[in-house]
Amino acid sequence: MHDTISIVIPLYNKEKYISRTISSVLSQSYSNFECIIVDSSSDRSTEIVKEFTDSRIRHLIQENRTYLPIARNIGVKVAKNNLIAFIDADDEWAPDHLESMVNLYSQFPNAGVFATSYVKLRHDGSEMIMIFAGIPKPPWEGCITRFFNNCAKGDVPVSSSSCAIRKDVFNEMGGFDENLIDGGEDHHLWGRIALKYPIAFTWKGPGIYHTEASGRMCNDVKSVIGDPLSQYLTEQLTNGLIPSDLQEDINAYIRRREKTVWFSKFFRNSHQDEIKNYHKKRCNQSMRITFLSQMMNKFNGIIVTLFNSGFYNFCRKVWCYLHGWHIPRLDRS
Repeated sequence: MHDTISIVIPLYNKEKYISRTISSVLSQSYSNFECIIVDSSSDRSTEIVKEFTDSRIRHLIQENRTYLPIARNIGVKVAKNNLIAFIDADDEWAPDHLESMVNLYSQFPNAGVFATSYVKLRHDGSEMIMIFAGIPKPPWEGCITRFFNNCAKGDVPVSSSSCAIRKDVFNEMGGFDENLIDGGEDHHLWGRIALKYPIAFTWKGPGIYHTEASGRMCNDVKSVIGDPLSQYLTEQLTNGLIPSDLQEDINAYIRRREKTVWFSKFFRNSHQDEIKNYHKKRCNQSMRITFLSQMMNKFNGIIVTLFNSGFYNFCRKVWCYLHGWHIPRLDRS
């Protein structure tokens, strides 16, 4: 294989995890890459990176804190190759991740995004069941035909630590929106690309997403106050800019994300007045929202306990089996 790939790692105060991430990158079966680390840390992360002497690492130190979308944009700008892979500074890859990504790029060069499956690990090492709805079972790999419909029925099959993008497509889209520093900038970009380009997917070489890492954007309550991609798609629909064959799937995605935002707020037991007002505007169902708010608030502790227990995983597993969807699992051999 002669293709080369650039890897971008945005780094801010991940001293507990960055060594694991870099080691994962350097252990890849595909070795023809450069690894760009955009580092604005104030903890020991910078010193830890300097302990790695591999010539493929390019360490870009920033004087001031650089938020995720800005850091990723900086990394892509200096990247030497047209295929850009991303991984967050607290995640890791299966050893064949880059090899799987480059093969996908070779098979489907007209795609805009190239994604592998991914797994989520809790702090105790147990796996959360991921639902990649509508995607054929392994060994299938190819272009996802109804990306927004799949996202509406399950988890988004593209993760910021398990995908690559063509640099020319990235530049065409304007990169990550640097105003979205509170989260959602990744899905916002994947969605904009999916409106114009195919999304290629493979089950091979999964990304490994660690949910226990402190300071993740997904743990910030601001990240569940609305969804930037849903807001963007709503504007595009209103302005008549969405092709008719995509409108049904996109409307389904928007409805799903609204529900996800609403429930996420209650799981965090915060901003309940805000979420009620948000859905009054969207749904005009104030009595129903008030009733559900009271019920969710009353049983919040029980709901959170079930969410963090094996019961939640069991329900997701049953749902996958009923629909015939494949459940990605991490090979621990």
